[in-house]
Amino acid sequence: MEPEFDIRPTVQARSAIPIERLRVVSRFDDLHLPQIRRGIVFVLAAWSGPAVLGLRKFTEAIVEHVTDSLDLVVIDIDCLSQEAIAALFGSSGFPVGGNGETAWVKDGVVVDREIAASCASSTILENTKSLQNEEAA
Repeated sequence: MEPEFDIRPTVQARSAIPIERLRVVSRFDDLHLPQIRRGIVFVLAAWSGPAVLGLRKFTEAIVEHVTDSLDLVVIDIDCLSQEAIAALFGSSGFPVGGNGETAWVKDGVVVDREIAASCASSTILENTKSLQNEEAA
């Protein structure tokens, strides 16, 4: 499924983290989930107010804790098939629908997932620090 438009302008306008530090992906095949050692994948629906606000909330929560070893990915929801959603969030009924769904990844496996638009900023930061602490261990 090809995206109808480029999400980069929305990411650049709404992210508290410079776009140069983010990997913006418009095709699921370009995500390379199994190759992410430590990373966070934010699913952006540029047409959704909650997702856009969630991007701001997510990036503000972690901006002071970003390290070079974290792969920070923003992926366009419009490129995600049901199979891609299952690969990212599992098939356990995690709701994906344009609310800033976020996955924390360790060694190619999703270890935490939240909806950025509705979870606490402290949870976003806690999950991020947990990835970083595992890296230091």
